[in-house]
Amino acid sequence: MVMPSDGYMIPLAGFLSSFFISLVLYPFWIRFIKKFSLSSRGHVDHIIDQETKLTKEKTPAFGGIPFVMIPFLLAPLFFQTLPYEYYQLLTLAGAFFTVGLADDLYKIFTLSKGISARAKFGGQLFGSALFITLISLAKGSYLLEIPFIASLSFPTFSLGGVVLILFLAFILVGTSNAVNLADGMDGLAGSLSLITLFFLGLAGLIRGEIFLTFMICLLFGSILGFTIFNKKPAQIFMGDVGSLPLGGLIAAFAIYLNQEILLVFYGGIFVVEVLSVILQVYYFKRTKTRIFHCAPLHHHYQFKGWSENKIVYRFALAQTLCAFLGIFIYFLARTYA
Repeated sequence: MVMPSDGYMIPLAGFLSSFFISLVLYPFWIRFIKKFSLSSRGHVDHIIDQETKLTKEKTPAFGGIPFVMIPFLLAPLFFQTLPYEYYQLLTLAGAFFTVGLADDLYKIFTLSKGISARAKFGGQLFGSALFITLISLAKGSYLLEIPFIASLSFPTFSLGGVVLILFLAFILVGTSNAVNLADGMDGLAGSLSLITLFFLGLAGLIRGEIFLTFMICLLFGSILGFTIFNKKPAQIFMGDVGSLPLGGLIAAFAIYLNQEILLVFYGGIFVVEVLSVILQVYYFKRTKTRIFHCAPLHHHYQFKGWSENKIVYRFALAQTLCAFLGIFIYFLARTYA
């Protein structure tokens, strides 16, 4: 068993172990899902080419189940005593996982578009409330770091604390839905998430948060294994059961590391994807015309004739540039604090 005293080798060991297990497990998982014909069954959105649409409809779903579970199953093997963050993360992931699983099952077995938006939002809000409550019980206060401006500490039961709690809930639900929106193209959500997690891991190392960095590396490794099978042509899809808890965990890591503000940069394309949907809906309601051919933004470029690979590569490059800017701001803020 690896001990906490082993320091910075733990994240590396976590990454290698989760990546290897993910890489070995997914071929078996894909065959298992195919055996029970658990595919999208007509719920592939915004596919222009009919042949591609028919192919994607036969692609197995539920690809998110292994990469969400692997980190939580591996972590106890590395630590004799798990810190409270493990159980908080497990609670959050479990709640969002349940919402996503219900949504995916509803799509498959009822041939509908899934559970209602109200039910999905309610489940995400409930999971966020549980997570924030556990943090409140453990810490009793919240710290919000605004680069170059201030570090603000609020007791839980104060006006500032309540406002910050609402802000944290917004980040958790918003990031979860942002990753879910990006999960509409082979390899896109996985690639963007890997970039965001990489830079959150760097922030964790800078802060000396070994366990949190370890958990980030576990998730990074399991998603990297998944993405190898999800790149075009995808052999399996992530589904809401993967995208919702993945987004929630990304937000949770940012909250633990006081990177809530800089998450806008680490996940820049996720933010753009959400904004494209908001702008599209708002503009259409006001003018009955559209800004984009289709929203989220990656479908706009698909309608313009870009290949899926071209969109994924360019979005990943843009995400990397945004994340570099975020970590640069973080370095400067720490240097001149």
